[in-house]
Amino acid sequence: MTKQKTVSAHALPPRRLEDLNLMDDFLFQEMLMQEDIGEEFCRILLSTILGRPFRHVKVIPQKNILGLGNSRHGIRLDAYIEDLSQEETMPGVHMSDARVIPDIYDFEPNNTYEKETLPKRMRYYHSLIDAQLLEKGTDYDSLPNVTSIVILPYDPFGRNRMVYTFKMQCIEDASVAYNDGATKIFLYTKGNGSGKSLRDMLKYLQETTDDNVTNQDIEAIHRLVLKVKQNQEVSIDYMKSWERDSYFRKEGLAEGKAEERDDICRLIRLLLAADRNDDIQKLAADPAYCDQLLEEFAIARTEE
Repeated sequence: MTKQKTVSAHALPPRRLEDLNLMDDFLFQEMLMQEDIGEEFCRILLSTILGRPFRHVKVIPQKNILGLGNSRHGIRLDAYIEDLSQEETMPGVHMSDARVIPDIYDFEPNNTYEKETLPKRMRYYHSLIDAQLLEKGTDYDSLPNVTSIVILPYDPFGRNRMVYTFKMQCIEDASVAYNDGATKIFLYTKGNGSGKSLRDMLKYLQETTDDNVTNQDIEAIHRLVLKVKQNQEVSIDYMKSWERDSYFRKEGLAEGKAEERDDICRLIRLLLAADRNDDIQKLAADPAYCDQLLEEFAIARTEE
């Protein structure tokens, strides 16, 4: 009788490609990177979120912007979008003209809970985006409008709103105009308020299923999603990405254990040199006492 091979539960990805939602980083990025899909996908999203038509956009997925200096923190934008609609609405205007900079939009779907750091994170994102837009000798009034759109599965500000829009204003008199062109929009996929089309779109992003296709725009995106999920190359890339992530997790765990082992060996050598044999026996039986000794000898134990 042939013995069946036992397959480990960790040998396969925890979720199938067809079960991924658009809030999942892999599927969202694949939508952007498909040349015949990314522009249409982002155009429909922008139109739904901002409530106005977008006729032509240029999408740059995973745009990296370096920090100002080698020692400064850089950023990666999930979807850097240039609105090229002005070419169609303003005769004689060409976006290739260095004097004409298109409005910029940045999509950031984020499943990671980082409520406390979101405001300063977006401040930093805007500063680096601005820094790479204005060339030397260019007037400040040519700086384009920049809108960052963060899509979240949790409420970032605790008011159960679907949309939180932030712009600069005068504290003493809110009626004083202060248009610096910077806008930050936070979308909570389960919040209240706003129109039905946006509410349905956010629900679809959170749960990308046939049941949540409720209008023509979502239907158009759903067709694109199915096209991506049925792409054999995308399926292979998904398996490779999971295997790569799994490898790095294992390597990180192994590295952490090796460093922890080195710390313990160093501690034992120091205890032997100090003729503290009783402490060696005690640390083997008491993890808390082991930590105490590591702290005493100023040895930083690796956190798991």
